[in-house]
Amino acid sequence: MLKLNINLLFTIINLLVLYFLMKKFLFNPINNILDKRKSLLEQQYAEANLTKDNALKLKIEYEDALKTTNDLSKQIIDETKAQAKIEYDNIIRSANEEAGKIIANAHKNIESQHSKELLKMKTEIANLAMDTATKIIGANVTPQSNKIIYERFLTEAGELDGTKGSR
Repeated sequence: MLKLNINLLFTIINLLVLYFLMKKFLFNPINNILDKRKSLLEQQYAEANLTKDNALKLKIEYEDALKTTNDLSKQIIDETKAQAKIEYDNIIRSANEEAGKIIANAHKNIESQHSKELLKMKTEIANLAMDTATKIIGANVTPQSNKIIYERFLTEAGELDGTKGSR
């Protein structure tokens, strides 16, 4: 069986001394190193999470800024298109008015030219008729008879023309 002797007591004392020495000089420094390492890892995880949160915030801000920029660019494009449409309509309206004025002036000019030419033709025809009448009648022509012949000719020419003798 087991005998209690002094060797056993010294062995137990040696073991206890060895345990306390190892605990003080080996386990405590190792535990301290492990605790420091654990706190360092926790700090790095916290910093990584903080960096991740900041990155997410920046991403959201970037997306909002991008969306705002896209909306603003669409708005600017729409406003520019609306202004261009108004400008286009104004130019077309102005061109149409100008063309209308040009056409109206052309019609007036044509009417004026037509009237002048018609009057010129009537005058020439009257002169020809007078010359012809003078040659036919001979020397018995007076200014009064010329006027009567002229008016009769204009009346007849107006009836042929459809104007009923208007000068």
